[in-house]
Amino acid sequence: MADNKKEKVGVQDIADILNISASTVSRALNDHPRISRETKDKVWQVAKRLGYFSGIPEFSSPTKSDAVTILVPSLRSAFYIEVIEGVRDHFEKNGFNVFVLDTRNDDAKAAGFFKKYKNYGTSGVIHIVCNRNIPAGFYSIPLSEALPVVSILEAEHDLGVSSVLPDMFHGIYNSLEHLKSTGIKRISLLLEHEACPLDHQIVSSFKSAMETVFGSAGSLSVFYSDRDEKNLKRITSSAINSKTRPEVMFVKDMTTAFVVNNEFSRAGINVPGDVMLITIDTVSGVKQLSNNMSILKLPAYDMGQKAAEMLSRQIQEPLSDKKMAVITSNFILKGSTMRF
Repeated sequence: MADNKKEKVGVQDIADILNISASTVSRALNDHPRISRETKDKVWQVAKRLGYFSGIPEFSSPTKSDAVTILVPSLRSAFYIEVIEGVRDHFEKNGFNVFVLDTRNDDAKAAGFFKKYKNYGTSGVIHIVCNRNIPAGFYSIPLSEALPVVSILEAEHDLGVSSVLPDMFHGIYNSLEHLKSTGIKRISLLLEHEACPLDHQIVSSFKSAMETVFGSAGSLSVFYSDRDEKNLKRITSSAINSKTRPEVMFVKDMTTAFVVNNEFSRAGINVPGDVMLITIDTVSGVKQLSNNMSILKLPAYDMGQKAAEMLSRQIQEPLSDKKMAVITSNFILKGSTMRF
């Protein structure tokens, strides 16, 4: 009897039909903002015809070993998107399919994937951690079954897997040195959530860098808000109307910085004359909205590349030692922090 089992369909099959690159197909399937709506529609039409479904390759053979999965908290963050691009660019040139599962900031979805990963034919996982408080045994299944895992960002506990982290101190120190040269001492941060691993590292690095650059002369205030515009406006208004109004605000992601800047304008506050503004983001995230915004640049793409390299090594050498890589952040000076 003939074997009627369906062969796995990958992004390269779609790319060959449309005469475009596999990376373009991958980005289109994940609704990347750089890909035109026309291209996205064509990709989805071909994908549907071939029986391809974006995300976890549920139809792939469990014996296959040419796919890796990225567990990502959200597809609305320029940081996460650039991490994904770094991972994809590494693996796709080496003949691997890369599948993305949006966990929507839900640790239970990530944990659920590890419970049934064998059904999906994945040979390794890159997990972007969204919650510092995940339990110490979170990776117990992949560790016990030798599934290669690399985490990006870190939890409160040592989870026993290789990891890639940003060195936030370097970029923060450089930004503070510039601010000190302009006479600024009162600094505030507007972040998302104290349990977010990236936000926690940003705050910790700021405290260390503030002590190094200012000693006891500087002050740091930290605000948290989700991306709801009303909440952002309320917190921004509270900050600028306080008795110790910050002289500079570091704001996580350019979309949030755009809302904050508009609130400054509404209150008659000039940037950079009255208050300076710096976004904590990737370069691509900033370029979508402004070319004049100073950036505490997150090394997202390089983190994705390094995580992919580490996962590749684990796939090739399953018993290789756990490792940690740290990728340097940078400060890019633009008009929003320049006074003449």
